[in-house]
Amino acid sequence: MNQTRKRPFLPLAIAVLVGFQGCDFLDPTNVQNPLTTTDDLANAEEPTAALLPGLRAQFARAISAVVSTTENVSDNYSIHGTGINKDFDNPRAVTSQVANGTGTGGGGAYWNIQELRALADFVLEIATGDATATQSQIAEARYYRGVALVMLAENFSAAPVELDGAALSGRELLTLAVTELQGATGSGSLAHATLARAYRLLGDAANAVSSANSALALGDGFYNLQEYDAATLTNTPHAFLVTRALQEMQPLPRLDFLDPKFLSRAAGIAYAKGEEMYLIKAEAAFAGGDFVAGRAELARGLRLALSRGTTSFIDNDQRLNADLSIRPRDAAIKVRADDESPIRSGLVLNRNGSEVAVPELSSTSLDPDSVAAIPVGDTDALWHALHLARQEILFLEGRRMSDLGIRLPMMQREIDANPNINPGGPGTEPVVPGYIPAGETMDFFTPASPYGPDGTLLTDVVTVNVDMNKVLVANGVSPFLN
Repeated sequence: MNQTRKRPFLPLAIAVLVGFQGCDFLDPTNVQNPLTTTDDLANAEEPTAALLPGLRAQFARAISAVVSTTENVSDNYSIHGTGINKDFDNPRAVTSQVANGTGTGGGGAYWNIQELRALADFVLEIATGDATATQSQIAEARYYRGVALVMLAENFSAAPVELDGAALSGRELLTLAVTELQGATGSGSLAHATLARAYRLLGDAANAVSSANSALALGDGFYNLQEYDAATLTNTPHAFLVTRALQEMQPLPRLDFLDPKFLSRAAGIAYAKGEEMYLIKAEAAFAGGDFVAGRAELARGLRLALSRGTTSFIDNDQRLNADLSIRPRDAAIKVRADDESPIRSGLVLNRNGSEVAVPELSSTSLDPDSVAAIPVGDTDALWHALHLARQEILFLEGRRMSDLGIRLPMMQREIDANPNINPGGPGTEPVVPGYIPAGETMDFFTPASPYGPDGTLLTDVVTVNVDMNKVLVANGVSPFLN
């Protein structure tokens, strides 16, 4: 198996990141801090090499911020604590003021992605005058600029990419991203996989499949993890999922078996892996009417996900709602995806001090053989399996909100500072499709607590209010169809 992993950051990388905290995406050329100036870098022996560790660290921050923010906006998680703004549970309530953070917890996605893009711009500018800059270093910086543009398009309807610039649409952002990623394909499966992701969002099935095949040709078991430093550059979602006395991010019960995925402060977050390539190929085939080929690709992706394995740990999560009532936390509990769906066991694990086995990379509740046996004429069932597979396999990787069609507004600071951005203009308001239910109802299930006051289990079945995968099927939601 070809397993590609990013190495953990060394202390030098953290020092370089700290040295660039003066950089601001609202003025990416204004690098002012006590340790490093633009002139210092221009005169350094290897300025591009000196900048790359800080760029890598900002990529880590951007991923952490995207996961912390968007997983809660989606139906994957609900918020039950004070560390994350509760408005993120209601997509229509996420205004530019709510999305105005700069940290890696809820609310910092826009700032951290833009900071990544701006730092990549700066590194590439320095590299043009750096005779020591290598092609691999330039390709790496172009990759980070490209993936920043992809993440902007995935999560925001429009955003500027230069100081005082006009907001570019998601399609414009992706077009720029493709150019950057094409210049980074020397990095192997990673750039090809991210290109497939960009082409999918553009609805370009032919190029999405071609890029996915290029990534898979280098070994379908590949995965790229952004790892973290347990002391300084930590996996922020882990704090909300595991370390706090009250775990503030609680999964939808039918996704319980996937949680918490990140078992340490240094746990890696996947940002590219072979499973997604199979899912992209399946989706493109379905959209093109080839359900036989698509079904086979989907089954391949499921088999790869199930081959990844699990890790055991003692889970002390009490699984509490905001009112301190107990959420489903016993393996005896079964789940229905909505009131018309079959009752399924094995989705909820024993918690509250029990040893549990959870996937750290990928898993799914779908059986590949069962999916392969779905009649090709039952297209709704095949599309439903695809949407569910993407939700489960890309769980806690910051993709579900985008798949639901939701886009966040840019931060208020951008609106206030940029003369070409006006309130009510492109990118300044949340974009929430009409098929998304009102309020927080994507996160609701009945009963909210299946336990009595003394902790006794009163019912062994809980029903999710809305099966959002069924909603996606009914509305024909896919970049390849829209």
